Amino acid sequence: MIDAVLRREVTSLFRAPFAWAVLAGLQFVLAWQFLAQIDVFDELQPRLARLTVAPGVTQLVVQPLLVTVAMLLLFIVPVLAMQSIAGERRAGTLALWYSAPVRLSTLVGGKFLALLCVLAVPWASAALMPFTLAWGTALDLGTLGAGLLGLALLMMATAAIGLFFSALTNQPALAALGGFACLMFLWMCDWSSRIDGEPTLFTHLSMMNHFQNFVRGYVDSADLAYFLLVTVAALALTVWRLDGDRRAL
Repeated sequence: MIDAVLRREVTSLFRAPFAWAVLAGLQFVLAWQFLAQIDVFDELQPRLARLTVAPGVTQLVVQPLLVTVAMLLLFIVPVLAMQSIAGERRAGTLALWYSAPVRLSTLVGGKFLALLCVLAVPWASAALMPFTLAWGTALDLGTLGAGLLGLALLMMATAAIGLFFSALTNQPALAALGGFACLMFLWMCDWSSRIDGEPTLFTHLSMMNHFQNFVRGYVDSADLAYFLLVTVAALALTVWRLDGDRRAL
């Protein structure tokens, strides 16, 4: 049954010109960032040649590209997710899902996977653009693979959080605003600990802190567990919220 929900949601998302406009704008920003970092790397070549251990193209081009994609996700994921549930509640079609022989976990899982299908487009772009450099320079494939893994996990967590805020209201704009505020908090909440130099609770809650470990090439079980727990918790809360709605009917 989840495949039927997935097909419907993917078709709905890709038929909307809004999703294509968001993806086109995102691709433009990524291409500009990629070419700008290559230009910076080319200008730094005379200085890098004098260093004993100089940073390579992976550190100066690929890592900034992945960080750019991650930061853009904070803006585009809540916008893409806002119609998934809030839009259906506002249009009155969510009640049809409640009366259909579909489990709420299946419904939420299908919508979640549909969002990931859309987010697979920028993920593929972030993966393919660095490989074009392999013809002329040496890439650190281990660091690149860890960064792409971290980006995929970040996409899962942000999509789940976006769905949860979409389930809280019947106003898509309000859902997008709430999701953006939550993601920004989780991204920036460890800034105070960075200033003081001492890790705090916010250090462990920070998405940026966990994601940057992947970008640097470190795959830690604690970072994997963080993103998986955030994803599962947000999806479970979404199912719980929809179950409360259905019981209230």
